[in-house]
Amino acid sequence: MSKLDDLIRKLSPDGVEVVPLWSVTIWDKKFNGVAREMQPSINPHKYYLATDFNEIEDENGDIPYIPTGIIDKKRYTTEVKAGDYLREGEIVCIPWGGTPNVKYHKGKYVTGDNRICTSNDTTKLDNKFLYYLLSNRVDEITSYYRGAGIQHPSMQSVLSMRIPVPHIEVQREIVRILDNFTELTAELTAELTARIKQLGFYRDQLLLQDGEDFYLENICKIVDCPHTSPKWRDSGIPVIRNFNLVNGQIDTSKLFYVDEEEYQARVKRIIPQEDDILFSREAPIGNVGIVPKNFTCCQGQRVVLLRPITDIVYPRFLLHALQGGLVRSQIEKVESIGTTVSNFNIADLRKLIIKVPAMEIQIRISEKMDKIASYSVDMNNGLPAEIHARQKQFEYYRNVLLSFKERTA
Repeated sequence: MSKLDDLIRKLSPDGVEVVPLWSVTIWDKKFNGVAREMQPSINPHKYYLATDFNEIEDENGDIPYIPTGIIDKKRYTTEVKAGDYLREGEIVCIPWGGTPNVKYHKGKYVTGDNRICTSNDTTKLDNKFLYYLLSNRVDEITSYYRGAGIQHPSMQSVLSMRIPVPHIEVQREIVRILDNFTELTAELTAELTARIKQLGFYRDQLLLQDGEDFYLENICKIVDCPHTSPKWRDSGIPVIRNFNLVNGQIDTSKLFYVDEEEYQARVKRIIPQEDDILFSREAPIGNVGIVPKNFTCCQGQRVVLLRPITDIVYPRFLLHALQGGLVRSQIEKVESIGTTVSNFNIADLRKLIIKVPAMEIQIRISEKMDKIASYSVDMNNGLPAEIHARQKQFEYYRNVLLSFKERTA
């Protein structure tokens, strides 16, 4: 990074200017409770709710929809269908409600209910630099969200954030470095995705056996997720949340804990046992994991417990079936008619159709799928570790690169 060091020494030898965010950005609307002088001009937008966007969505379109949430699925429309909702530019945005996150886009777009900003002078503040800067301070932004239900940001607090504005050449060099990290991580993620897709192909081929169709509620006991959570503890019984459900297994690398007696008294849920399956009905919907032997845990919010009726369905067969194309297509169909990606309705879960062949066929399919999955995990072990390492490296350098000595008067 000698080039960057040289630029900083040459262009910012006495430190960098630190200014309030409002003084270098233009936002999409006038905000209540924000002083008029903090918003001398605006860049007005029209917004689509996720359900409203269904009416103009076009899988063959080339105009992306910028959602408020953190989702992997890309959604598009066309210029004709977008009409006067269509916008074009280079923007940075945060959601008006929900989980705080920072997004960047350059080009044509339509948007959900985001709070959208852009640099008011790109010769002084680069928009991509602003994106990286705000992404690095998402915890601070999160602290400005308030509300008992869906939380919304205090825009007075957001606009009052003080940000460093180094020389534009320094900003561009930082963007170049961080873009390179991002590109490499994207390439590794694409390779991992291709391998997972290959596994899915073999899974669906094996699951396409003759069998009887059952509703999920007829082949297992379903215990809905708790809607409240006891106080987190430093130790106790681990709470399995949606991000702990990975490729049919329970990832224990990041766990939260509760007191078991308090959990059962307050939440009133049974404790999962060996071969129970946990199913996420929060985005990403449909993540599953099977409870291993001698592992005590409890359900987190948005995680449903499925206890297979073993006279009808072999637990590991159900685990693989829930990851198959037949179930995925049913989930996507429900999503496409209006269910938000953040909450898969328990009634729809109960009516998922599972094709169940004879028990000996279930066991044979499960054994083959376990071998394929084991091979895939062995083959992919290096990739997830490399992606994780690259992400940690990116976050470290982002923090270092965006830390500046403030210029004193």
